[in-house]
Amino acid sequence: MKSIIGIVTIGVSPRKDIQNELDLAIDKDVDYIHAGALDDIDQKELIKLSPESNSDSLVTLYKNDLEVKISHNKTEDILYDKIKNLSKKADMIVMACTGYENLTNNDIPIFFPGTIAENLIMYSSNKTNFKLGVIQPTSDQIQKEEIKWENRKIQAEVHATTPYVDTNVNKDWPIIINSLNKFEPDLIYLNCMGMKSEHKNLIQKKLNKPALLATHVTGNVINQLI
Repeated sequence: MKSIIGIVTIGVSPRKDIQNELDLAIDKDVDYIHAGALDDIDQKELIKLSPESNSDSLVTLYKNDLEVKISHNKTEDILYDKIKNLSKKADMIVMACTGYENLTNNDIPIFFPGTIAENLIMYSSNKTNFKLGVIQPTSDQIQKEEIKWENRKIQAEVHATTPYVDTNVNKDWPIIINSLNKFEPDLIYLNCMGMKSEHKNLIQKKLNKPALLATHVTGNVINQLI
């Protein structure tokens, strides 16, 4: 019997781009169902979900692939409702945002890609003088991310760029790659579910360093459990 994977996004659904990246890591025959926190939110309601601060800011896609920033705190109750509804139909759920890790008390297993990826990084960081490169989807998140890795005793260089602009025209990438090349990280973490294989492949090609994509790591874990 096919497993049914629910994908809950903080934006609008379906996020077929995230589904496609998961499929690259899952070699089983599965079905997907989708739900998004902004599916039923109009423009006026969207304004009310604006971030309270930089540390509260999340980036996602709204209608017509419009890139928007919303509040982590204000979106939580909506996500609980979406998870509750998907739990009636799915066998497991992927939280399609690396910024969430504390949506507890669910009826079925829920996978938090940020937690999975960060635990893997922590296990990798026992190398002497380990250095981590991190790429966020918005500069609002840089300081928060720097503090997080500093508290974990990991030397990290954090950058930001949108995952929703083609890498061939996004002028941030040459700057990021040049800086990371000087920093010489042991690993680069693409810390956004909107990051895709094209971003991972670009990093690996230009820097010849391993790159960690949250969707692939999560897909690999799921693949072992179904």
